Formats: sequence, structure tokens, C-alpha cells
Amino acid sequence: MSLRIIEWPDFLKDPDPESAAMTIGVFDGVHLGHRSLIGKIVIRGPNPTVVTFRENPKKVAAASGNTAAFEGDLYSLRQKLLVFESLGVSRVILIDFSPEFSKLKGLEFLDLLEERAKVAFLAIGCNFRCGFRQDADAVFIKEINGRRGIPTELVQPVTLQSEPVSSSRLRSAVISGGLELAASLAGRNFCLDLSDIKPVSSGSDERKFVYDLRSVQRITPAAGSYSVVINPGGITCRAYTENGKVFLPFRAESLEFIQAAGNSNQF
Repeated sequence: MSLRIIEWPDFLKDPDPESAAMTIGVFDGVHLGHRSLIGKIVIRGPNPTVVTFRENPKKVAAASGNTAAFEGDLYSLRQKLLVFESLGVSRVILIDFSPEFSKLKGLEFLDLLEERAKVAFLAIGCNFRCGFRQDADAVFIKEINGRRGIPTELVQPVTLQSEPVSSSRLRSAVISGGLELAASLAGRNFCLDLSDIKPVSSGSDERKFVYDLRSVQRITPAAGSYSVVINPGGITCRAYTENGKVFLPFRAESLEFIQAAGNSNQF
């Protein structure tokens, strides 16, 4: 992987002398709306950089009991990084959403970005918010950056079937088994990363290997039987899902659900 990964503590310790076009977000599922943001920084340049999180802040908050239960991630970090690279991102600044980071005010976060990197351009969604209790919205960020001479574009939501494309909408489509809609929202077939899950053997040949996605807090499609492509190997077979588990006849590092025609990217 040629994508450069910079951990947040390293970013704070060692200012980067290179100018960068940046975007910020969680990017779960890297759907059409996310691709629109990333496209802005890739086209504009230089050094297109995504600022994102190792773990979804909603997952961290739910684990600490501060919010309602988290349904699960759409993508693993590995998947997100692969998609970023395929879209032309050259660098990712990776943040651990710690209790300390969660108390950072929006303006303080913007100050750190400006102090540690030469932000040449920023693209964010028009509904973007950040900071302690989400105290900084997109309009505020654009105003602050305008005073600092940093061009900032507020990107309108991408819509599909007259509704905004979002991670929550994509998650709902997957959970309900609406994989054709999920593929349309993401711009690719829905895929599961299994590389970090140790399978358990079962007795049935068709369901020989069991992958429990609940162990890594990632979602699975609704209970049922699905046509999938297993990687590595590119083997087409049936996968069975039930109660957050995937049952396969072969070992797999990832699998692509191929109900929706015309989308064949692994990630």
C-alpha cells in the first residue's frame, strides 16, 4: 500500500511541511457522498489528505455508555484505507477517538490542523460538525478558514431517489438485506472484510466456516442466503447469514455480495 498513514500523536509532534488539500470525516462505507468529498480534494490537490478515525466515534461513545447502542461498522479500517487509495488519496491522518480528544473544541481542532499542516484547501459536507458537543458547524469552519486564507468548500449532500446518501441509510439497507440499494448508495457491491476474524468450523459442508461479525462490531446483511464472491480465489458460492454470523463453505479474507449487477470492485 503506497498510502501514507500518519497517527494523530505523530502528526502533532512532527509538523508536515507539505501543503495539503484535506477532508474530514468518519467515512464509514465510503459511499457516494464520501466519494464526492474525496473527489474534491483529489482534483484540487495538492497531497490529497483524509483526516479520519481509527474507530467510529459513535462506537466509542456507545461503549462508554454515553449514547445508545451502536449497530456496527459497515467497513473495517482496512477496507476504508483501500478505498481511499483507489480514489487517489495520498495520505491519511488517523485519530484515536479518546476521551481526551472528545473534549477538544472545534476551534482547537482547527487550530491544530493549521499549526501542524499547511492546509491549502478543505472540503467538508455542509452538515459537518466537529468539536466538543459538536460546537463547530460547517459555516463556522468556513468563516474561520476564510479569515486564515484557507479556501473551504461546503459540499452539498449527494442524493439518490430524492433522499440524501448517508452511512446510516447505507447501514439500514444492508441490515434489511437491501443489497441492491446498498450497492447504489456505495457505488460498489457491499463487501465484508473477514481478514481479522478467526472462523469456527461447523458440521455442514455448505456452512463449514462460521465468521462472527459481532466479535468486531461490524454488520451483516439480514438473515438469508446470498450469492457471493470469495477472495482470495474469486470463487462464487452461497453465503448464509444469521444473527450477525456468516456461514461459508470455504475460508475467506473477504467476500463480495453480487446480487446487484454491474458492481464488481472487491472493496
